[in-house]
Amino acid sequence: MNKRKVVLAAALFLTAGLSSGFAREPGWIVDARSGCRVWNPIPAVDDRITWDGPCVGGYAQGHGTLRWYSGDKHYETDVGEFKTGKLNGHAVLEFTNHSRFEGEFKDQRPNGQGTWRTPTGKVISGNWSHGCLRVRDQWVTYNAKPEECGTY
Repeated sequence: MNKRKVVLAAALFLTAGLSSGFAREPGWIVDARSGCRVWNPIPAVDDRITWDGPCVGGYAQGHGTLRWYSGDKHYETDVGEFKTGKLNGHAVLEFTNHSRFEGEFKDQRPNGQGTWRTPTGKVISGNWSHGCLRVRDQWVTYNAKPEECGTY
């Protein structure tokens, strides 16, 4: 498994996306089949993707489906709008552990209204800003570090 996506302040919930260590700095990852690139904000050594959608200038562009793998194990499917290889607009992200995020994105981070459903059925919903959502006195983050969220 892979630490790719979710970082939680005060451990609000866990997803299947958490486990092994980070391996590289954020950067572009390429679908070997299509040659199309997407942004990988928290890469691990064994990350790979498949992209089904338009590829413009070598980047995922427009509506499409992005599947994330750790080695050969599929762990996430993103269906939504991409602009120059990053989620921008409405998207639905489904994880193999039965968690789900639906909402608005800007530059690969939730930005605007978004709802996270955890594997246990907990619902966390609100107005996200640059990957951060304040829930009471804690931050929930997605593709952002808690220190990027500001103060309580």
